Parts: sequence; structure tokens; C-alpha cells
Amino acid sequence: MAQALPFFQIIGTAVSVISALQQGNAAKSAANFNAQTATQNAEIARQQATDQATQSSRENYLRLGAIRAAQGRAGGTGDAGSVLDVLGDTAAQGEIERQDIIYQGELKARGFANTATLERAGGSAAQTGGFLKAGSELLGGTIKTVDAFGRLKRT
Repeated sequence: MAQALPFFQIIGTAVSVISALQQGNAAKSAANFNAQTATQNAEIARQQATDQATQSSRENYLRLGAIRAAQGRAGGTGDAGSVLDVLGDTAAQGEIERQDIIYQGELKARGFANTATLERAGGSAAQTGGFLKAGSELLGGTIKTVDAFGRLKRT
């Protein structure tokens, strides 16, 4: 039975090495999946911001039309100073709102893109950690096996 000990240590070392490699690869796969999801979320955030900005532009266009209609009902000519001021201010506020929507969407998208980058880096680090652990297990198992063979020769 004592002679079988080195072989059991070899088998145990092999299992540990394979396990470490599989853990590293699994962690990298999970991180890559998370990175892909974050990248998709970034694109969705950008598209949502674009859609919201388009909607905001449409609402502003309708708002300006309502102001012109109200001014016409009131008997204004469209070139009166205060009406033009209201139209200009409303148009400017609408553009500011549209730009803010785009900016907020881009901030959200950048957050997702940064998450994707971190996930990829974490996956690579996990895989490297798996390789290092596998090497450590292999080295430790080799030392134990050589020691066991040495003890067998002495007996």
C-alpha cells in the first residue's frame, strides 16, 4: 500500500491542476459573458437616449407650434417682440433638454462600457490565476511525489 502512495499523489496533483485550469477558464467565460451583456446595455442606453432626444425634439416642435397658434388667435402678427422672445426661449430650452438627454444617455453607456472593460480584465486575471494555481499545484505535487519515492527507497 505504501508503494501506491506516490501514484495517488500524482493522480491528486493532476486533478488539482485540471481543476485550477477549469476554474480559471470558467471565471474568464463568466466575465466575458458579463462584458458582452454590459456592451449590449451600452448600445441600448445610446439608442434609448437617441429615441428620447427625438421625442423631445418633436415635443418642442409641437410646443413652438402651439405658441404660434396661441399668438395668432390673440391677434399677433408673429413679428412682435415678446412673442419672438418666447419662441426663441422655448426653442433654446427644448434644445438644452435634447442635449441633456443625449449627454445622460452617453454617461450611462460609458458606465456600461467601463463595466465591460473591467469584466474582461477580471476574466483575464482569473484565467492567469488559474494558470498560476495549476503551476503551484503541479510543483507542490511533484515535490511530494519525489519525497514519497525517496521514502520508499529508504525502506
